[in-house]
Amino acid sequence: MIGFFIGFWLFLFFYYVEPFDMYQLPRNERTLAVFGYSVIGVLTYIITIPIQRFLYKSAGKWSFLQEGLFILSMLLISGGIGYLFFKFILLENDPYAHSFSYFFFQQVIPTVFLILPVMIFLRWLFSEKTIVQEPASIKEPTIVIKGENKAEVLHIKESELVFIESANNYVKVCYLLDGELKSELFRNKISAMQKQFPFLLKTHRSFLINPVHFLEWKRDAAQTILILKPNVTEIPVSKTYKKALVAKFINPAE
Repeated sequence: MIGFFIGFWLFLFFYYVEPFDMYQLPRNERTLAVFGYSVIGVLTYIITIPIQRFLYKSAGKWSFLQEGLFILSMLLISGGIGYLFFKFILLENDPYAHSFSYFFFQQVIPTVFLILPVMIFLRWLFSEKTIVQEPASIKEPTIVIKGENKAEVLHIKESELVFIESANNYVKVCYLLDGELKSELFRNKISAMQKQFPFLLKTHRSFLINPVHFLEWKRDAAQTILILKPNVTEIPVSKTYKKALVAKFINPAE
């Protein structure tokens, strides 16, 4: 947008002021010059956008030094493109055309510095109005554990649920609260908990675990045991679910 504003400003400047003896040109050449230099102003600013990004990334910030290098790149680019337009399009490769140094110092530099106040103001204006949208953070889902009694309700994050143990007509829900392992009883069935929270894994007919808390395997003479963090909680593993759990946690020793 700044580039198009600069092009529009150049159009007004060349059209009404007719600098650099443009009034001596024939009408068609004067019109070509006005539109040509305006387009060059837009193109120059667009071309410098990658340069601005490079300067910003290399320094990690934008300072007066980067702004000065940006203006210098604008001078060089606009001078090169402008001279090519002036000599090969406007004057059709006239051998008596001004040299590049004359064109650069007598026409390009005065024009660029003439538009600098407008350009700097626009850059300041747009930088103040532009809001960088930060990528939205992924919000961890909250789960609600309920019992048959309406007062039995627990709101926790999915990662805070450690395991659920069946206890007759109740289930014991073990969860983290400020890093400490807590437990509460709910009048419910473990099968209902498994349907409600499919991310849980069944290790035993009486246990459901949250796989994010898996720590390691432990074997003794009687059975296989699965260790959960924190607090090194031991969870029994029955033969029915062992194979699926081994595949889940990729235990090469099994």
